[in-house]
Amino acid sequence: MTEEDVLHAREIYRPSPAARAPEVALAQWTERIAALSHLAVARELAGLSDEQLAAMALEFQKAPRRQRTDPLRHAFAASAVLALAGGILALASTTAPGYAGELSPTALGAGVCFVLALVAVCAGTLSSFRLMPTEAAYAKLGLYVGLLDEQHPWLYKAYAVLRNPAALNYRDEVLRDRGPLRGMDYVMMFEIAEIQAKMELMQNARVVAASVQGTSEVLAASASPALASLSRAVSPAVHGSAPNLTAVPSKVLSLGDSTEAA
Repeated sequence: MTEEDVLHAREIYRPSPAARAPEVALAQWTERIAALSHLAVARELAGLSDEQLAAMALEFQKAPRRQRTDPLRHAFAASAVLALAGGILALASTTAPGYAGELSPTALGAGVCFVLALVAVCAGTLSSFRLMPTEAAYAKLGLYVGLLDEQHPWLYKAYAVLRNPAALNYRDEVLRDRGPLRGMDYVMMFEIAEIQAKMELMQNARVVAASVQGTSEVLAASASPALASLSRAVSPAVHGSAPNLTAVPSKVLSLGDSTEAA
């Protein structure tokens, strides 16, 4: 491990105490997601209980857009008020008696209001740009903790990835041990399917050529030991009787039932 790796790990290492209130937990996880990769976030969220995930999902449903709490959240409103006050003072200065060789107090006040309004607009714009990663992290957190129901945008992606036996085995374990599938479970299943797809490239060329030419029994009889060991590392049940969607075309897969789909 190089010194650069240590510094990078230190930057993204932000431990935080467990939050009891769902709104506090949602804010803490938003800050963590902004500094972590999608897989790291999915692995951490997958360790939470279904009650914690459901509470955060409910908070996200109440406020789909992140509620700002920084001091500059009212900068644009303040700039509008200052600009309006400057306009009123400028209009009043046109009707006020003139001052020989100097600005009237109303004209001076109008100029100050316009300058402050410009400063408020600049500060609000810079603050909005600075908070863009946090806003994106908040939206991503909502996707991760949301149920994979008919309203979730990752529903069909999760349905497609379940054709992989290892991903289907992960889905059954989650339904059995934790509860309904959520967005971060799709991320986990996708990564598992990607790993198993890469393991296919570890077979020798003769076996792959025999499979392509139609003698698929050679592929089953000559699977490489490295492929078998890696497959066990991903999921112990992959080499058992893991169900496959292509093997049961007459049945429809249901994300809420882990036994009948198999």
